[in-house]
Amino acid sequence: MDSFVEQIRNDSPTLKELNYLNHASTGPLHGRTADALQNYLNCWTLIDYTEPCEAREDVRNQFAQVINASSEEITFTPDVTHGSKIAANILDYDEDSNIVCYWNDYPGQVYQALYLQKTKGVEYRQVADRKNILTPEDFAEKVDDNTKLVLLSHVQWISGFKADLKEIAKIAHENDAFILVDTIQSSGALVNDVRDWDVDFLTCGVTKWLLGPDQKGLFFMKKKLINEFYPPFAGYHGTDQGSLFDPYWNVNKLEYLNTIDRYKDTNPGSILYYIAHAGMQILLDYGIKNVENRIFQLTDYLIDELNKLGDYEFITPTDREFRSGIINIRLPDNVEIAKKLKQQKIIVSSRYGGIRISPHFYNTEEDIDNLIDTLKKIL
Repeated sequence: MDSFVEQIRNDSPTLKELNYLNHASTGPLHGRTADALQNYLNCWTLIDYTEPCEAREDVRNQFAQVINASSEEITFTPDVTHGSKIAANILDYDEDSNIVCYWNDYPGQVYQALYLQKTKGVEYRQVADRKNILTPEDFAEKVDDNTKLVLLSHVQWISGFKADLKEIAKIAHENDAFILVDTIQSSGALVNDVRDWDVDFLTCGVTKWLLGPDQKGLFFMKKKLINEFYPPFAGYHGTDQGSLFDPYWNVNKLEYLNTIDRYKDTNPGSILYYIAHAGMQILLDYGIKNVENRIFQLTDYLIDELNKLGDYEFITPTDREFRSGIINIRLPDNVEIAKKLKQQKIIVSSRYGGIRISPHFYNTEEDIDNLIDTLKKIL
């Protein structure tokens, strides 16, 4: 175990108490994030939010490094689904328009397609999977000249399947469609690159693999597109508010900023982003590529050990090309198994008839051995 990982583990209140293998659900508490929470309480006591607000703004720079964007292309959202709502609602639709989405994607994506179908009569074209694998060809069969938007999660929350975003974005753009990607299950775990992918919009949250708290999001839009659209929701946080000390709003007309913050329609707050700043810095200090390499080492080992349990079906594709940090294996009575594991202080999720296991870079082979030994006793 290298010294950085050892320090992170020693400083984490969660890891001292639990064998935590559930990062696809939420991120655990770490020493740095616990300290940030206490620091915020001190700032609150003195009614001095300067440091938290500065840290919140720096979250743009941090996330820009995570996804290879510029901070000028990133703004704050209430949660990951809100970013999907922005992208889906800024476009113009007519009677021939369609929207393309994987049928079993995360509800935050699928519900945008269903909503547009119901409210604007937009045709919703469902992309099927092939035993939890999605190919660019599956999307090419659905996308045409009338497609306005392709919705897709980079990594599927149930299976852990990782999509070929570069090829799917190419298909969308060849048909003059836009593409929105949800990276909540890959940012912080895998190398993300919006420049290489060439996606138009990206939505993410600060929790899970990014090690922040729940209920705050981040939204990316290509710089050249920022002023091409009108914000879909009215909110003064997307307008010129004046300064903090002399706020002023024009209540006679609505004029949005010419920056990405024109889409910031709600108060972003500072406390949760302040905590998220501390969590994201852990990943940047270790290096995202190092994080990805370590996660693949752990999941390789996990797959090998799970195979020794018996002839159980993997919901997750086992080929590295299609994998992420999520491994889901179908086990009998999966819900009860997850509960029994929790009783032994081993935290995983029951999902889609399987046990979904999602280790981060600071987990160890010993954590996995502990899981496997306990599963053997349960099974």
